Amino acid sequence: MERQLRLITLMQKIVDLATLTGACVVALGPSIAVGSKGVFTPNDDLAKELFQASEASGEKFWRMPLEESYWESMKSGVADMVNTGGRQGGAINAALFLKQFVDEKVKVDAR
Repeated sequence: MERQLRLITLMQKIVDLATLTGACVVALGPSIAVGSKGVFTPNDDLAKELFQASEASGEKFWRMPLEESYWESMKSGVADMVNTGGRQGGAINAALFLKQFVDEKVKVDAR
């Protein structure tokens, strides 16, 4: 447990590479989405760092918008939120959903 806490304390960035394949194919089309990753971040410095890593690794990354107005479709009258906002904008909705679980006190600093 002590080692885990130490690792968390030393951590500077968290990057989640997930495959929202269906949603990214709908957003980007099959030619771009296959073999590519959608990047959702409000931080331009982090995006720049990720794109530099993508060039070095040969992975294709595409910056995607975090359109806050889409959050409205995920609000619920009976729960904190719904976990989907529909097919249109699905990748954006998924990113906005995940964003709800990141503490606002977490700051992203460029190295």
